[in-house]
Amino acid sequence: MVFLYALQALPSSEIPVVEAHTSSCADCRQEIETLRPIIGSFVSWPTDVLRPSVSLWGRLAQRIAEETGKEPVLPPSQPPAKPAWEEVAPGISCKLLATDTEKNRVSMLVRLAPGTDYPPHRHAGVEELYLLHGG
Repeated sequence: MVFLYALQALPSSEIPVVEAHTSSCADCRQEIETLRPIIGSFVSWPTDVLRPSVSLWGRLAQRIAEETGKEPVLPPSQPPAKPAWEEVAPGISCKLLATDTEKNRVSMLVRLAPGTDYPPHRHAGVEELYLLHGG
């Protein structure tokens, strides 16, 4: 449960339970602190990569429940919203994948229409992009 909490993948009904437990459990607090840098390294990964499919979640939840003797933790009822493509300039479309406000960086997909140039611009921080079409 601590791992799912650290990934922000717990159903909302389970969050208060884990927070109450970790407030009095030094081992679980330490586990969360150990996981933070690992999860922080995922900042540039698309969120759909980090979330297991419904079928995988179900199999994992069942296996964990069998090993712990507890009820399976069901996946969140609503899947996370998929980021939308946004036309940021004529012929340039972007799809934001991740934002790290602490480190001031973003990850995105970019599509350029034929004959489109990416205009000169300045960055406030690190920008990681994957150019799908164009050059």
